[in-house]
Amino acid sequence: MTLPEGLKEFSLAGKAAVVIGAEHPVGRVAAVTLAEAGAKVLIASQEPGTEEALAEVAKAVAAAGQKDPPVQVQHAAIRADLSATADLAVKQFGGLDIFVTALDTPFYAPVEATSDSDFDRVMEDNFKSVWIACQEAGRVMLAHGGGVIVNISNVMAERGVPNAALYCAAKGAVRNLIRALALEWARRSIRINTIECGWLEEEGSPALVPGDFSDKLVKYLPYRRLLKPEEIAGVLLYLVSPAASFVTGTSVAVDGGLLCRV
Repeated sequence: MTLPEGLKEFSLAGKAAVVIGAEHPVGRVAAVTLAEAGAKVLIASQEPGTEEALAEVAKAVAAAGQKDPPVQVQHAAIRADLSATADLAVKQFGGLDIFVTALDTPFYAPVEATSDSDFDRVMEDNFKSVWIACQEAGRVMLAHGGGVIVNISNVMAERGVPNAALYCAAKGAVRNLIRALALEWARRSIRINTIECGWLEEEGSPALVPGDFSDKLVKYLPYRRLLKPEEIAGVLLYLVSPAASFVTGTSVAVDGGLLCRV
């Protein structure tokens, strides 16, 4: 497909990409969006046991134009797995230009009911995994002339929510990590940014459980509805494309105005 002149900066033709956490709804959207824009995409999981979901994502990526996309089942909190995934991208595609993380394990509980084991698990799944992913992507990108990293997170990185203190802390840690890495890598040709999602319309979200919480939440949201995963596609494409060549260290909220609330 030939793009109009004004849209050529949004083409990802010839780019090599990895999406970690592709089994999640936003990870699936990320993988399909990159493939539709012309990138070659390696699909990887956040955790094992998600092979069925990854197979569905692979079908969607193939339908977007990439025949037989490689699929890597891994645990994103294990360095050896992420290292192998980054190296596989180089082996399959000859490099690594784009790296997207969609790593998320929600956790809701009062502070007094949160155990040390809860702390370890939530921080590992939501912060440590992103830390390792950025290190391994950076290792490969620094050796191949640079690249772009986008972390898909949520607005709890910016705001506190009752009964979600630990989860908010983990997301906040990721937000500041991206700021610091943007400065560290600015002169080494790596850009890194974050997409902060509002309350998502996805399976398992407490916002979809009928009851007092979901009723109050929807009334509070400016658009009075949840974010559909596919609504992150445009922002993601912009951030990974040459059109955003001078954008790094920032966070773009796709939240329907939620962060405008006091």
